[in-house]
Amino acid sequence: MPQSLSLLLSIASYSFSLTSAFSLNSNQRVVFGYQYLHQHGHDGHTKLTSASSSKLYMAKEADLPTIVANLNDAIQKCQPEFIKTCKVMVALDLDADVDSKRLRLIATNPIKKGDVALAMPYDEQIIFTPELARKNVYQNILPAKYDSWTGDNGMLALLVLNELAKVASKGTKGINKPTRKIEAANLIEAWIAALPSFNEMKDKNMHPYLWNEDDQEILQSSSTKNIYKLLDDMEDDVSWLEEKIFSQDRDRFPQEVQLNGESYPCFNGDGFAWAMAIVVSRSVFIDGSSRIIPIMDMANHDDFGVQEVQQGFMGTFGTTKGVVVKAGSTKSYGKGQEVFVSYGPKSAAEYLLEHGFLPKASRSLQTSVGEITFEIDQDDRFYDDKLDVLEFETYDNAPMEPIQSFDAVSELGRDGEPDPAMIQFLRLLKLNAKDAFMLESIFRKEVWEFVSMPVSEQNERDVLDAVADACNKGLAGMQGVESSEDDDENSPAQLCAIVRASETKALSRTLEYVNREKEALDLKEYYQERRLKDLGLNSDWNPDEAPTGGDAYGEDDLSFGQARAPGSLDW
Repeated sequence: MPQSLSLLLSIASYSFSLTSAFSLNSNQRVVFGYQYLHQHGHDGHTKLTSASSSKLYMAKEADLPTIVANLNDAIQKCQPEFIKTCKVMVALDLDADVDSKRLRLIATNPIKKGDVALAMPYDEQIIFTPELARKNVYQNILPAKYDSWTGDNGMLALLVLNELAKVASKGTKGINKPTRKIEAANLIEAWIAALPSFNEMKDKNMHPYLWNEDDQEILQSSSTKNIYKLLDDMEDDVSWLEEKIFSQDRDRFPQEVQLNGESYPCFNGDGFAWAMAIVVSRSVFIDGSSRIIPIMDMANHDDFGVQEVQQGFMGTFGTTKGVVVKAGSTKSYGKGQEVFVSYGPKSAAEYLLEHGFLPKASRSLQTSVGEITFEIDQDDRFYDDKLDVLEFETYDNAPMEPIQSFDAVSELGRDGEPDPAMIQFLRLLKLNAKDAFMLESIFRKEVWEFVSMPVSEQNERDVLDAVADACNKGLAGMQGVESSEDDDENSPAQLCAIVRASETKALSRTLEYVNREKEALDLKEYYQERRLKDLGLNSDWNPDEAPTGGDAYGEDDLSFGQARAPGSLDW
């Protein structure tokens, strides 16, 4: 028997042993394979083509069943202290139709619509947060006021690298924090061992952070998102960390470690880029913080009928705060079926830059999104006044920065119509000349409300011109990119082409909308008209309707909108 066939049979055999606790309907198609815990799988997740599937980096093929067994054993032993509700398990999956290898979560029990499939309390032993890095693991190692370009994601990446170093060295490298019970430690170790390696992700083009420079350049020219800024931020952070922290103690912060028979870059540039790719593809923002939640991060994405990972309460009395995965309000699962979550409403560029794949909804272009950015010019003579309004008079406890990015959207029911918040910001940005009186201190508390509606015809024209210029600039930046002849729909070139088509559609529709609006500026009601109406002074004075007589001009005799004729009183 050929070795590869023997291996496949052994994997399938082991997978069936994992699912022996429940029965499967005879007409239910179940297939097995492997993904190395990469978050991108079915329905638009990163696909591994047959040309590359023969070269495995994450672990030896024979180790994959062991990795899954270790994960499921750790999950079992973490209940009920670290996992309050668990109706899922990790399973291998091989879909022969697309030749993709991945891990997934499958139901071990029937899960009804809206039911909780997985619930985990907030506990720093098993959940990674930026605060865990700042106030525990890297406390007294990083400066107290350390402020990185990569922000919270960079702190999470440092946690991932620390866990990699500890697991690979069996605790002799890295920082021996946080303190964990043996059950939690085993769960984290199994999770780290199953992550896709740097070589695996780079060779399979699993994430744009690890693409080659040519492909990254194509992506930069295919989107209004700035991938070069993201890469520069990572480079700046790791350069400082290597100089000030890592190089000072290479025994604790090794440049390279060995895991599963493979060399991993660790506390260096490649290692940090790998960890950042892991973080942005797996973290969720819940309860005011970015978090990596091992095991939950294995749930693959579906576009419809499912929910995002969300905050919830659990435990015997329902008072323990944590995170939950629920079946959607329209979706239920039988035993053995894959349990999905939503990664949220994101643009095609955001899905690619964060998760490394494009779901079906993004590929269909039914909802297309582009990004346009505006900034208050520091040479603006009213710069300080406008900055003051943004800082103190916009939204409660959420001051706005002088540079803001907004989405240009093309979808059913909103084909190109600009975001009202963007128009409001631009009206403030374009206040000048005769409209600048609104920036006087007497109006400071009301000006943000004033600019929620048209200010003047010239101001509105300037706003629409600014939107049009931004759209034209974005469209011009995407022109000239050569079409790809790559037949692989998941190659970087093809993924970039889809992003480019999506953003081109969004920007074009927005441009068409603002051009139509320019033709109707005389039909809008502006601040002056609204103010006169509020004062009852918006009607024309008609001398024929004016009252006569010696006492004709008493206040009670004036009709609505009328005024005294000048010079008509005998002083």
